[in-house]
Amino acid sequence: MEVKKESLIVFSDISILDVKALLKINSSPFIVMKNHLEILGILDEGFFLKRLDSDGDNQEITAYLNSSFVVVDDLDKLSEEDMSIYDFVIQHGDNQYSCYPISEVREMQLKKKLNSLISLNESLQKELEVTRKKVKELTQILHSSYDEIFVTDANGDTLFVSEACKKLTGLPPEAFINKNINELVEKGLIVNSVTLKTMKTKAIHSAEQTYPHGLTVFSTAKPIFDEEGNLYRIVSNSRDITELVEMKNQLNRVNLRNQRAQHENSRTVSFNNFITNSDKMVKVFELAEKVAPMDSSIFIHGETGVGKGVLARVIHDLSSRKDKNFIQVNCGAIPSALIESELFGYESGAFTGANKHGKKGLVESADGGTLFLDEIGEMPLDIQVKILHLVQDRTFMKVGGTKEKKVNIRIISATNKDLKQMIKNNQFREDLYYRLHVVPMEIPQLRERKEDILLLTDYFLKKFNEKYGQSITIDDHSKLILQLQDYPGNVRELENVIEQIVVTARKPIVTIEDLPSDLTYKDTALVNLTGIIPLKKALEETEKQLLSQALSTYKSTRKMAKALEVSQTTIMRKLGKYQFSYQDD
Repeated sequence: MEVKKESLIVFSDISILDVKALLKINSSPFIVMKNHLEILGILDEGFFLKRLDSDGDNQEITAYLNSSFVVVDDLDKLSEEDMSIYDFVIQHGDNQYSCYPISEVREMQLKKKLNSLISLNESLQKELEVTRKKVKELTQILHSSYDEIFVTDANGDTLFVSEACKKLTGLPPEAFINKNINELVEKGLIVNSVTLKTMKTKAIHSAEQTYPHGLTVFSTAKPIFDEEGNLYRIVSNSRDITELVEMKNQLNRVNLRNQRAQHENSRTVSFNNFITNSDKMVKVFELAEKVAPMDSSIFIHGETGVGKGVLARVIHDLSSRKDKNFIQVNCGAIPSALIESELFGYESGAFTGANKHGKKGLVESADGGTLFLDEIGEMPLDIQVKILHLVQDRTFMKVGGTKEKKVNIRIISATNKDLKQMIKNNQFREDLYYRLHVVPMEIPQLRERKEDILLLTDYFLKKFNEKYGQSITIDDHSKLILQLQDYPGNVRELENVIEQIVVTARKPIVTIEDLPSDLTYKDTALVNLTGIIPLKKALEETEKQLLSQALSTYKSTRKMAKALEVSQTTIMRKLGKYQFSYQDD
C-alpha cells in the first residue's frame, strides 16, 4: 500500500500553546517523539481538546497523547487484530514517518481490494472469452469428424456426443446427452458397449457394434484419469465399417466356395509357416486372425510341443505390432533367482556382480511389440505379483530401481498345466489368471488331428532333406504307421522322428523296417497277409478293416468320423468306395 504523505513530527518539549497554534494551521495527527528513536504517541486534535477540557493546560504534553498506535514498515502487514486494537498506524521507512487513523487505513485497503477485484474480473472476463472461443472451436472440430465421438463421466453419464451420431444411429445427440450408458444399453440404443466395459475395467476396449437399422461400426473406448489416478472420463470413437464388413463377408463367401470346390484331401491351409488340414486348427487360426488386431491379452492352452509359440508368433505377425519386437520368455527355463532381473532388468549396483551400467530387461525390450510368456505356470508366486502389476498398468520397476517405467506391450501367455487346479493349490494367483485369460485359445493335440500328421511328415521331410543334403522319401505303409502314433510330444515329437529318419536312413526309400524301433507298430495287426501283395492293396485292406470295425461299433457316420478323427464326408465317401451298406441317423 502506497504512503500517502509524510506526517508532522514534534518533540515532547513542545508547549501547549505551540500545539494549539499548530492545530490552527494543520489538523492532521502529529507524531510526538522524545528523541529520534522513541515515539511517545499521537497528538490527535479531537483527543487533545477532549483532554484539555477535562485536565486543563497545566499537564505535560504526554498527558494529551493517544498511545493506541502500532508501528509497521508496510501497511499491508497489518492484521485484522491490529486494526481492531489500535486507533492509529505509523508507517516508518526510509527515515520517513506517516500516521494514519485506522479508519483511513481500512478505507485504503478496501479501495485496493476493490481495484484488485476489478482488475481480476477484467482478466477473468478476457480468459473466459478466450476459453469460450476455444470450446466453440473444439466443439466444431469434434462435430466435423467423420467418426462419432462419445464422452461420458466415470459413472457413465453422457456428457458429449458429436453430430456424426445422426449418421450412425439415426438419432440426434440430444437423444444421448445426460443419459446413463446403462440406460442406453437397456433401451437397445447401444449394443456391445465398449464404454460400459471400460467403465468396469478401466482399460481400453474395442468391439464391433451393429445398430438396429443395420449399420456396423468399430468402436474403441479409452479411459482418462485425473491427477489422483481416479477414472475421470471415458472417450469412445466409432467408425462406420458397414462396407468393410460386407466386403469381408463377400470375400469369406468366395473363399468358402473355393475351398468347397477343392478336393477334400487337398485342402491345406497355411498360416505364417504353420500348415494344417485340420478343421479344428483352422478354427483356431480364424480366431487368431480375429483377435490379432486388438490388444487384448491372449492365453494359449495346449500340450507340450503342439505349437503354442508358433501360434503366438502368428498373432504377433497379424497384428499392428508386427514390425516391433516379439520377445518370447520361457518362464520354466530361467532360474527363479534370476527371473526378476531377466524380466525387468536392473539398475547399476542393484546387487553384487551386477553390470555397472545396469541392464535392460525382456519386458522393456518388448516395448511397442509383443511379450510372450511361455510356460507361465512355472512363474514363481512372488514374481506373479509383479506380472499382475505389469498386466494391469503396463508399468514395471527395475531391480534396485525407484521409479516405475511405462511400456506399450501386448501380452500373450501359454501353458500346458491345469492352472485352475494350481489356483486351488495356491500355486497360481487367481487374479493374474483372469487378467491373462481374456481371450483363451486351445491348440488341439496332434493325436486329435490325425489328418495333419501326413501333411507335417511331408513338410518336415522336405525341411530336413534340404538341411542335410539328402533326398529321402517314406513309403505309404510307413506313413500309415506314422499316422497311427499317439505322439505325446505332439508336433515337436513328430519333427524329431522325421529328423531321425532322415539322418539315419540307409537307403533312399524308407520302409517299415527302417522306422525307429520305439514306434508302436510291431504289435499292430492291421491285416492278415497270406503272401506278398501290392502295397496299395494292403493299405486298402487295412482301411476296409478299420471301416468295417467302426461301422459295427458306432452305426452312424457321424460317430465313425469322430472315432476315426476324419470328417463325416470322408467316411461317407469311403463307405461308398468299398460298397458298405449303412443307415445314417
